[in-house]
Amino acid sequence: MRHLAQIMASGEQYLRWMAPLWLRFQAQAAARSKDPVLCEHARAAISPYVGQWGITATVAVEGPYAHWAAVLDAAQERWDDAVAGFTSAYRAADVLGARPWSVESRARLAEVLQARGDDASALIEQVEREAAELGMLVRLPGSGAAAFRFDGEVWALTFAGRTVHLPDSKGLADLRVLLARPGSDVPAVELLNPPGGEVVIAARGMGGDDVLDEEARARYRRRLELLDEEIDRAVELGEERRAAEYDVERQALLDELRTAAGLGGRPRRLGDEAERARKAVTNRIRNTLRQLDQRHPELAAHLRASVSTGSTCRYQPASEVRWST
Repeated sequence: MRHLAQIMASGEQYLRWMAPLWLRFQAQAAARSKDPVLCEHARAAISPYVGQWGITATVAVEGPYAHWAAVLDAAQERWDDAVAGFTSAYRAADVLGARPWSVESRARLAEVLQARGDDASALIEQVEREAAELGMLVRLPGSGAAAFRFDGEVWALTFAGRTVHLPDSKGLADLRVLLARPGSDVPAVELLNPPGGEVVIAARGMGGDDVLDEEARARYRRRLELLDEEIDRAVELGEERRAAEYDVERQALLDELRTAAGLGGRPRRLGDEAERARKAVTNRIRNTLRQLDQRHPELAAHLRASVSTGSTCRYQPASEVRWST
């Protein structure tokens, strides 16, 4: 960096001949960082030249500036802009007969098409074939790549060459846990709420003499059963916030039961907890699969065939699928 600063300080003539290289480096570095400020700065610097080609010192071709603008768009998940940019770049390369740059832009176009949820398999095959003819090494998204990622707001699901984006839901979170542990049995109480699983484990250790009288026990029992029913109903209706509020009250009752050794040791309560978890998790996963039927039927079919639900849940595909989660 110090050497670069010295070169830049030595005169405008250096900046003039190295400007195309510098613009490319800015775009690459900003895109790699995905920092919004850096991306906007690089975009502002490169935008006056979109439609032109970068050539450093008359010998090094930096490619069409539309390509590097599209790289920035892709880094910020501006998929439509990125598709337009890479399309413009590869067409410009085709006009000039610059096949390597055409291949590179189409490879990146395949990435953003797949990220946008389009089927890019035909384009991937085309680029792969042409890159082989030219002896090029080019990074291509695998048509068989599988991903189940959450960025804090939106899920990106890739399977069989297609990517879809879905809003957050507990069913998707359940499925990601299962996909990350193929062939393993995962208790439904763990998927429902990991702290809830710990409560059940603690409840198994309760025992000893009764602390509260029969009337108090009956009140606790009735209220817990009512909360179970209300939570199930709220989950079925998709009212997650209301279900969470009931769950807070239920948790408080269970905390009291833990201190009243003997009261919370009723086998039926443990069975109720497991049954509530089974029903809630099964409903969440089924609702998610119904949503996927419309958005990504291939993925929905794969998950239906591979995921089993019950007191324990399991992801067991017929053939190995490597998921990126």
